[in-house]
Amino acid sequence: MSISQRVKLAIVRRRLSSSKIASGSESALEIWEQNKLRADFKRSAELRKAIDRDDLGTIERPDMREYQLYKFRMQMANVMENSYYYRKKYEAAGVKPEDIRTWDDLQKVPLTEPADLAAEPFTFLCVSQSKVMRAFTTSGTTGTRKRLFYTQNDVLNIIDSIAAALKTVGMTEKDTLQIMFPAVAAWDPGLMLDSACKVAGMRSVVSSTVDIDEQVQAMKDNGTSVMIGLTSFLYRVTVLARDKYDLRSFGMKAIICSAEPLSEAMRKEMISSWGCPVLAQYGMTEMGLATSIECDEYDGLHLNDADFLVECVDPETGKHVGDREPGELVFTSLSMEGSPLLRYRSYDLSCTIEPPCGCGFRTVGKIGKVQGRLDAQTKIGYGQKIFPLLFDEAILPVPGVVSYTVLLEREGFRDRLTFTVEHDGNEDEVRAKVLEALNALDEVQSARENDLILEPVVTLIPAGSVEFAPKSKTIIDRRPNYDAPEKRRA
Repeated sequence: MSISQRVKLAIVRRRLSSSKIASGSESALEIWEQNKLRADFKRSAELRKAIDRDDLGTIERPDMREYQLYKFRMQMANVMENSYYYRKKYEAAGVKPEDIRTWDDLQKVPLTEPADLAAEPFTFLCVSQSKVMRAFTTSGTTGTRKRLFYTQNDVLNIIDSIAAALKTVGMTEKDTLQIMFPAVAAWDPGLMLDSACKVAGMRSVVSSTVDIDEQVQAMKDNGTSVMIGLTSFLYRVTVLARDKYDLRSFGMKAIICSAEPLSEAMRKEMISSWGCPVLAQYGMTEMGLATSIECDEYDGLHLNDADFLVECVDPETGKHVGDREPGELVFTSLSMEGSPLLRYRSYDLSCTIEPPCGCGFRTVGKIGKVQGRLDAQTKIGYGQKIFPLLFDEAILPVPGVVSYTVLLEREGFRDRLTFTVEHDGNEDEVRAKVLEALNALDEVQSARENDLILEPVVTLIPAGSVEFAPKSKTIIDRRPNYDAPEKRRA
């Protein structure tokens, strides 16, 4: 590293609060969030009035809630002044920042649709083009691509939060993070992760190859102790490498699964193979990628409540649902400057979970494991809902299964489900166990009892015979005139 690079890094570290938190601190993320609250509490008389005391002292959950509502009002005022989209939307709704005083008041604010962001991204921009440091485009795997704008402060804040999260999972200066996001075409999360490690004084290596042996060699060469990457790819590495290498001998401290849902079947297999915690991470490009991370209690993902306000609503009515009740996640970016989004629909199905957590966090909320997307969910038979995670839990526990896809077609009045399963094992045994697992699903049983679907068909292909494709669709629906969720919204 050159002298100028060292100077720049030192300047950045002084700006980021995560650098002041000890590495490996199990409560680093909560401390980081509370420090942001304390800093704003000192600066803002309005926040002190909202929390109703002059000395903050010990921070409790209600304080964090008031902080979020305060920042929501500030962000709402900002977008009404600087975003053409939000100014027009909120004026039409007759809602103002001062109207938002309680959690229920948030429901007065109209939801933001991803389609609107995709259609007119510049109407969301709240700063001049000269202040935009980076512009990113989402991958578009779930619909039309969306363009987002980030200022230098946005990027640094994301890096800061990632560094705090990595410390929370146990990373120290002696550890190396292997970043494994092969062939991700949009905003490569490796960029932020690698930067966060540099800022935090931790080591990292970006390894984007899809070759399993090359990934394992990178672990050996770099002394990798923590992995993060696409869930499906990390699972693939595990299944294809476990018979060739002693994976437990690597001494992994943690595996972080990102960008795709983590099924319990996947988690169980990876824990057994590597002998370390396997944690889920959730984020969206629209929110800067990093919004939440799981702890080893495996009871939800801890949120960055200082920068994001997360609600769970009934997708049909838009009304709040209760603690741990299923619904759709709705996000507000409380700190973003470039393209701030308020009450942005994720179409992801999950729940919110109030603290405390068994890991010790008292003030930070959580979301439950994402079960799927409204626009990835479909139906079979007379209306049984199916989504990839349902089949993950059924098929992936079968020994030898690496991956699968399911093709939905219609034969007469019945649905036909054809599963193409990539496997490494005895064909007859794998086919029999996969069929047994599928036929045991309530959704399949009910539809078959009513003679509305045919018996599932299982086609096997050898492990490694297909090239890994990141974030590819698991369920492919080719039924004619099917009333899919995305068609209903259109």
